Parts: sequence; structure tokens; C-alpha cells
Amino acid sequence: MTFKAKVTQNIPANRLIGLGGIDTEGNREEGWDTVYLITAGLGWIPDLVSTGDLTEGDVVNVTINGKEVWKVEASENVPAGTLVQCDVDGRVKNYHTTDGNHFGFTTHSAQAGEVVEVVRKYGELPKNQTETMSTKTDSKPKQTAKKTTKKKTDKGQEQ
Repeated sequence: MTFKAKVTQNIPANRLIGLGGIDTEGNREEGWDTVYLITAGLGWIPDLVSTGDLTEGDVVNVTINGKEVWKVEASENVPAGTLVQCDVDGRVKNYHTTDGNHFGFTTHSAQAGEVVEVVRKYGELPKNQTETMSTKTDSKPKQTAKKTTKKKTDKGQEQ
């Protein structure tokens, strides 16, 4: 499958990519019909990986090929067989629970700046990523009334 997407910032090769939301460039009308590519953030579960340098403003063809292993640049030294997560600049780092979710594990060790193969293994989307991808505006969620029931005893009395 292939589709067109707009690159909203310069993204180097072998970086993790997230999808921007409808307001990524401040134009909801354009955003309604445009897929935006942004650098994935710390702890995000990435949507894509760049296979070449992407230039801000370009409209590119994105191909989904179903690869389970991605080649991603490491932001720090990572050992073989360790869980990794997205770092602030779309590179991978060692997994720390305080920094969000992991999205895969390494098949070999790599030094900072080297490309490492990562087998994708997903978890839940972090709240800040969900909010970025949301099409909702600042409206408040509906409040629902809490249902209560009273338990009856043998004698027909309520407790």
C-alpha cells in the first residue's frame, strides 16, 4: 500500500516517525485531507521509519510493506536483545518505564549513532501521542451519571 504524506520537518534517514494530527500546521481544512509526518517523540510508539532523508514541506510517497524489523539510528549504546523506545529525536534508546512505552527489541548491539535492527513489539499509546493524533478540539467530555443499586435482604429490607 502506498499513500502521499506531507513532511512537516526535516527528518534524517533511519528515524522513527509519528503521524501529525489535523492541526499540525494550523490549517484544519488542509489537515482534513493531508497525512502529516512528524518526528516521533520520547516514549511514543512510532508509526513509520524513514528509509532516506525527508525534507520539510515535501510531499512524499509512503509505502507500507509490513516489515517486522526496522533499521533505526541509536541515540545511545544499546545491547543486543534489549527493549528499546523512541527518544526525543526519533532515534532509539534503552527502555526506561519513566520515559514511556517500548516498541521493540534489538537484534544486535549498537553504539550511539549506529543503525540497529529493531523487531517491532508494540504496547499501548501514550496519552501525549494520542492527543497529538486526535481530531477532537478542546471540548470537554460528557459526564455520565453513576448508577447505584440497593441490595435487598431476605426480609425485604434495603441495606
